[in-house]
Amino acid sequence: MLTNIRLLLEACKHLNIEFKCLHTNDNLVRVVINQKPYYFTNFSTPFLPQSISQIFKDKDYTYHLFKDKVNVPKTKAFLSPFCEDKYKIYLEHQDIDSILEAIQKTFVLPVIIKRNSGSSGTNVFLCQNIEQVRFSLEKIFDVNSKEYDYVALAQEYIDIVHEYRAIVFKNKLLLLYEKSKAEAQFIGNLSPLHWEGAKAIHITETRVVSAIENFIKPIFPDFPIDYAGFDIALDKNGKYWLIEINSHPNFDIFIRDNNERIIVEMFKTILQNLS
Repeated sequence: MLTNIRLLLEACKHLNIEFKCLHTNDNLVRVVINQKPYYFTNFSTPFLPQSISQIFKDKDYTYHLFKDKVNVPKTKAFLSPFCEDKYKIYLEHQDIDSILEAIQKTFVLPVIIKRNSGSSGTNVFLCQNIEQVRFSLEKIFDVNSKEYDYVALAQEYIDIVHEYRAIVFKNKLLLLYEKSKAEAQFIGNLSPLHWEGAKAIHITETRVVSAIENFIKPIFPDFPIDYAGFDIALDKNGKYWLIEINSHPNFDIFIRDNNERIIVEMFKTILQNLS
C-alpha cells in the first residue's frame, strides 16, 4: 500500500468514515461520505478534473495560465524537430540550431532546460553555456529514451535561497514544508529533495506561512484550486516565484523526515471539508 493511501485510510479510521479497498494491491480505494463515493488511486485524488490535472502536468500551460497572476520564471516551449508528423503543424524550429538561436535571443545564460512533462527533477538541466543547452535538448528529444519528451522548455534561471512545497485544498494552505538542501550534496538531480542528505522541513512559522498564502492568493479568484502541491521558490532578493504545480503530491519524503501524523491530520481536514 502506498504512503498516500495508507495515511488517507488512517484519517478515515480516526473519523469513522466508511472506506473499502477495491484492488488486491490496496491502492484503489472508495471512501464514502454522506452516501457520496470518492475514489482515490495511487497518488491521485478525486478532487481535480482531468483538464485541470493536465494543465498542471504541462509546465508550458501552467506558465501561460499564471504568468500574469504571480511571479513565474520566463518560460518558452520548443517542439522537437523530430516530432511525429501529426505535431508538425506546430513546429516553429526545424532543427536544434534554430532552437539554440531562439534561446540565445530570449534568455541570458545560465538558463534552465527541462522537459515539459515529467516530475522528480528528471531531465532538468542548469546550462551555463550554449553547448550545455544543446546537450540538454538532445537528451530531452532522444526518442529512444524512456525520459523522452517532444516539448522542451527553456526557463529563466532563478537564484533560489529557499524552495517550498505548499499543499493547497479548496484555496486553503494546509501544509507547508521546505525542500532544504542546506546540508546536502548534489548528486546529479537539480530537484532539491533528490540531493543526498536533503531534508523536508515542516514550516509552521506564521511569517513564512502568511507570505506564501499572500503570494498564491491572486491565483484563486479566476482559478480555484481544489487540490495541488505548489513548488514555490524564494530568491536571494526576497522575491517569491511559482516554479510549478503538482496535481498528485507524494508524501513519502515528508514522512521520512517528519511525523506522519501531520499528514494524517491534513487528510482529516480534507475529509471533514467534504462532509
